[in-house]
Amino acid sequence: MRIKTPINKETLKNHMTYSTWKYALMAACVIFGWSLIYTTTAYRSPQNKRVDVYIQSNTASSELIEAFLEPIWKETIPEMETVNGVSMSTIDDYTTSMQLMTYMAAGEGDIYFLTEQYFKSFAPNGSFLELDDLVANGVIQADGVELSKGYVAYVEEYDDNDRPVKTSRHLYGIPLDSFYGFMSGMQLDNRGLYAVISVNNQNDENVIPFFNALLQAGRGEKEDWINE
Repeated sequence: MRIKTPINKETLKNHMTYSTWKYALMAACVIFGWSLIYTTTAYRSPQNKRVDVYIQSNTASSELIEAFLEPIWKETIPEMETVNGVSMSTIDDYTTSMQLMTYMAAGEGDIYFLTEQYFKSFAPNGSFLELDDLVANGVIQADGVELSKGYVAYVEEYDDNDRPVKTSRHLYGIPLDSFYGFMSGMQLDNRGLYAVISVNNQNDENVIPFFNALLQAGRGEKEDWINE
């Protein structure tokens, strides 16, 4: 004998009471699967057609950063397919350190705005492009900027006991304390931040002029609230 359960309001209610979690799980699996497929198959601009700017900030969102970057991108390097802005935490912890190390090792970021702690941690290891000649030749215009804090000693050679025996001092970062335009332009509290170019950017011919244009866009008048 075959028993049939009639489909009516009462049976549907009972079914949903005991099976809602199954539908929720099924929906979550579908969304996850679609997201995974999209992530792995979506077109990603090649390295020479993109510039990624990673900024440590607790005030500027990625949306605000990208809105600030877009007109600079369109004017300076319009041949680039994408210019992305990413907001990262300023918290000094293991997670942030590992995140930055992973990004830089993989060449994920081209330009970084870093807190002093992370700037001085990565600069001696040769993680950033030397800016001395670029500033001296006017490729990067830093007139009126106090650059002394951007110089860091780089260890070129160690002895058998891992003691430094040869060091050189270079400009690796542009101190951003006086770039008040970033504060009003993307709500970035850039006091204590340093702008650097990753040595692994693989796109110097576009990254360097964009870096300079970004700095010029960040110049501005000091507003009253900044001293608060």
